[in-house]
Amino acid sequence: MPDSSQIDVIRRYYSAKGDPQVIRSVVAPDAEWDVVEGFPNGGVYRGLDNILGDFFGFLTHFTEFQVVSEEFFEDGDHVVVLGRYAGITTAGTPVTSRFAHVFTLRDSRIVRLRQTCDTLPIARALEH
Repeated sequence: MPDSSQIDVIRRYYSAKGDPQVIRSVVAPDAEWDVVEGFPNGGVYRGLDNILGDFFGFLTHFTEFQVVSEEFFEDGDHVVVLGRYAGITTAGTPVTSRFAHVFTLRDSRIVRLRQTCDTLPIARALEH
């Protein structure tokens, strides 16, 4: 069964791999990111410029960082994604952590992300 248009938007977001031009095409300018405390740069970010400029700075802690989406569930204007983060810190420590992302979409753009993950493996990896 092909993806819905909303799941397609989320897949495009993930495939952007941090590319601001692609992210700007799928995320609304007034979007809100609610990132779990304990995740690098965790907190609430309002506005796409703050998300790109402040939140995505966490990537400087890693030489590699992948978001591996594994399962997608859709309900109304929400898409829930289960998956895992996989990366290597700048100190060379590998890390894997499970996540759940809850996206809210409006007019085919992401307006909100609520992120939660197992922060313990990431915190331990960043200690080295």
